[in-house]
Amino acid sequence: MVVFLIVLILLLAALGVLGLALKIAVAAFVGLTIAIVAIAAAGYYMLRHQVRKAQRSFSAAASPQRPSAMGGTSVEVGRPTRDDPPVDDRY
Repeated sequence: MVVFLIVLILLLAALGVLGLALKIAVAAFVGLTIAIVAIAAAGYYMLRHQVRKAQRSFSAAASPQRPSAMGGTSVEVGRPTRDDPPVDDRY
């Protein structure tokens, strides 16, 4: 394999296109590196999202939620009654 690469480099240098071949090789290497890093980052964030979602579901199942944690109030409010004394609030 090393002999093949040496022969290829010598052939490209003899033909005068070594610079072009190196530019193409570097562009391909950088493109592949960016693609691999992007796929790894997306996988990391997807895995992190799934772990946090699982943690939330486990913690919700393990501890009972208080009414205030569910968006309600801690004060119990019943149905209104008409037992209050009449108030004249016209003034």
